[in-house]
Amino acid sequence: MAELDEVKRTMVSGLVFRRDHAHRRASTPLPWITERKDLRYLRRVVKDIIVEAGIRNELSFTSFRHGGFTEGADSDLTDAELRAAGRHRSARQLPTYAKRTRKQLISGTKKRREERTKAAGLSE
Repeated sequence: MAELDEVKRTMVSGLVFRRDHAHRRASTPLPWITERKDLRYLRRVVKDIIVEAGIRNELSFTSFRHGGFTEGADSDLTDAELRAAGRHRSARQLPTYAKRTRKQLISGTKKRREERTKAAGLSE
């Protein structure tokens, strides 16, 4: 937890789960991708952190990924920004990760109303 607090305190953005050693071919920290090109090791590390932190055991790496996408959508990130953050090439994957929330529906309604009043010459 101390390491995560330090990352949060000193970094604006970037990897939260970093390798604990330098990668021989990269000058910047890399995510934990295994030889099989997947995130099995990182999933295990996240599960260990969950257990150690004493938070709900049913949480997983994917839980945080889904939560991050939903938070980004609630913050009015565009689909392109969400795809870039999640390293997705296709927008087809976004509904799986970014859950629809009341905040998003309200924000969309406000934007539509603003656009309609602007077009009708009713805005300032």
